[in-house]
Amino acid sequence: MKFKLGYSTYALKAVDPFVALPRIREVGYEALEICLSEAWPTTPARFPAAERKLLARLARDLGFPSPILFGNIDVCAPAEGRAAMLKSATEKFQMARDLHYDDTPILMTTTAGHSMPGWERGKFEIRDAFLRLADVAAAQGVTIAIEPHAGTEFETPEKAVWLVQEVKHPNIKLDLDVSHFYVEGATVEHSIDLCASHSVMVHIKDGRKVAGKVEYCLTGAGTIDLNSFVRALARNNLRSLPIYAEISVQQSNRPDYDPWWTAKFCFDALDRACKAMAGR
Repeated sequence: MKFKLGYSTYALKAVDPFVALPRIREVGYEALEICLSEAWPTTPARFPAAERKLLARLARDLGFPSPILFGNIDVCAPAEGRAAMLKSATEKFQMARDLHYDDTPILMTTTAGHSMPGWERGKFEIRDAFLRLADVAAAQGVTIAIEPHAGTEFETPEKAVWLVQEVKHPNIKLDLDVSHFYVEGATVEHSIDLCASHSVMVHIKDGRKVAGKVEYCLTGAGTIDLNSFVRALARNNLRSLPIYAEISVQQSNRPDYDPWWTAKFCFDALDRACKAMAGR
């Protein structure tokens, strides 16, 4: 089975989604992620039911499977903000359902959010926060894919696996974004081998840490060996999961950012790696 490559409107904050989807398909991507973050045009509060129906129809007509979603939920919101967070999350889950039109799982990724406590004193709080969210997600038929994040205290594959095993909920899985682990010093192969059995999504970008600060770059522009990355996914039986090229806001917020040159650059880098593996 050949890997599908996917792209996210997270990279396309300033682009109308009805313009973005055909362009994503033209580049060659076969899978789609829709960003629901508050500053994006597809955030639920500004994207009503009629627009959702049209976007779902467009995605289906372009040959995409139902999109996965980038939820960006502040899962660990403190008690006084928890009700508002769960209300916002429920609205995002409903939008995920509105954009769904086939028998693929309804998947949404999120980090623990900006309210996440420090790991050692707060890891059980983080566990309980995801468990609360999982019950709300399950009621909507949505599976949450947790994304650890470099530059925080939730940044290793070991912590990712610990958390999903502690939550022990069928609607909590992992978003396997090795870039976060790689930036923090873990190898790509170790990260994939450890997390694969818990993962329902695959994201990839690149980067490094300079003087303690995370600096991301485009897939194919850094030091991750994409051939090894693709082989490790295949070895762990993850061929059924699309590989989503992710673009950091460190790139997309730059004044000289070209969204379509970027999309093509990342596609070409991943496509070469997939073809190299197919030719082995």
